[in-house]
Amino acid sequence: MLSSGTQAADFVKVLRPTLDRANLTSVGINCCEATGWNVAKQHQQQIAAAGAESLVYAITSHEYTSRISGTMRTTARVWQTEYSDLNGGWSTAWYSNGGAGDGFTWANTVFNGVVNSNLSAYIFWEGVQDRATNNNNNEKLILVDGQNYEVSKRLWAFAQFRVVRPGAVRVGASGGSNFKSGAWRNTDGSVAVVVINSAASAQTLGVALPGYLGVEAWYTDNTHSMAIADVTLSADGTASASLPARGMISFLFRPGNGTVV
Repeated sequence: MLSSGTQAADFVKVLRPTLDRANLTSVGINCCEATGWNVAKQHQQQIAAAGAESLVYAITSHEYTSRISGTMRTTARVWQTEYSDLNGGWSTAWYSNGGAGDGFTWANTVFNGVVNSNLSAYIFWEGVQDRATNNNNNEKLILVDGQNYEVSKRLWAFAQFRVVRPGAVRVGASGGSNFKSGAWRNTDGSVAVVVINSAASAQTLGVALPGYLGVEAWYTDNTHSMAIADVTLSADGTASASLPARGMISFLFRPGNGTVV
């Protein structure tokens, strides 16, 4: 959109009470679909300066003109609502020299947003496209070709975050030099831990979470897509699994008694 955050705030001040009077209090206002993170930060600052930040449910951004970096100082949620690789030819690779369309690249892209920049949503541009009506690039997760379809590894990069459920709160996590790790406490008391292995070799990973007796895990690499991982659980509550080179694994810890998968 071409309007500034200040102009958007003028409209939000009219729209919010109008929705409330119509008994649409459950409808949230998101603003302002900026083409890049730097523009979104300007929108947020202008909305806050105009006194309308409390009326906005989420500040929204894309990553086309500037990538996500740092965090916004806002009381509203922050969402990345559109981004994709518009240039690369259609690819189903997980890791191919770090290509822009690789699943591994997108695993790191989403991780940067939701962990390093405190996003509460990251949305890809296009879920499904038909080969006959598009540019045959990586702007979709699934390519339909007549009666057939191909699923990109980008889809599985997003799927690995499904252990993080709506309403989850991110909690502290730390790991070794080859690992990127994020953790969230879900509303049902379970804890989701997502780890990316940046090393070119397999690594043994141990996640210590005392008091959680049930754990499941899934992993994705060049030859697996959200496959069930073999996990061992020690007496002190440490869950251990092997993480393939440039792979990604997601743990779901459940409190109390449970089975180890």
